[in-house]
Amino acid sequence: MENQKRNLVISTMFQQAGHATGIALGWGLGIALITYLLGLIISHNLESFLVSLQALPSIASSILNVLLMALFLVTPYTDFKWAIQNGISRKTLWQGRILSLFLMTLVVWFIAQLVGLMNTPFDLVSAWHSLLSYFSLSLTMMAIGNGFALLNRRWKWIVGIGLPMACLVLLMMLAYSLVGLIPALSTSGVFKSIIISNVTGWVILVIYLIIVYALARFFNNKIQLRRD
Repeated sequence: MENQKRNLVISTMFQQAGHATGIALGWGLGIALITYLLGLIISHNLESFLVSLQALPSIASSILNVLLMALFLVTPYTDFKWAIQNGISRKTLWQGRILSLFLMTLVVWFIAQLVGLMNTPFDLVSAWHSLLSYFSLSLTMMAIGNGFALLNRRWKWIVGIGLPMACLVLLMMLAYSLVGLIPALSTSGVFKSIIISNVTGWVILVIYLIIVYALARFFNNKIQLRRD
């Protein structure tokens, strides 16, 4: 029964994504095509028009990238209400949504790789780094979306405006404090070896993903029905 409900969550999310994808691609590609046609009418340059059409796959890929991030940013509370109405627990909802995130990320990444082959040859290292970037961004958007699902409309505005400003101030303070610290650290051979090491980047990425995953799941388990 639990597996059936989890699969229901996944199939429902893919239906939502498919519907949103159809609308987004219809509008995005439609506007791009109309723009190219207007350019053809004005310039009467058929060759330029045909060249412009080659950009449509890249536009479609970009739309899918944005849509993937937006989906997990704006739908958590709606998905939670739907799950409650269908007798689905938070645990099962989380399992379905995180599996959907993995699968949707793979699909969007794979399409982006196919589009990229039109311009550049396939590179395994770049593709692997790209997949990690896609997954990191998707998981980050899920964590942010789940966090916002805990807030009512007023607090969404307050946090949505105040938190980025607070982060910006903290980053500026951190950068200012490091101005005098970096020259001293740069003379240290140990510090240099840590900075230039490839292991450092992977350690930071793993720690980041663990933290974001934990936050996304914690927020998911705390979502409550509310009156906006």
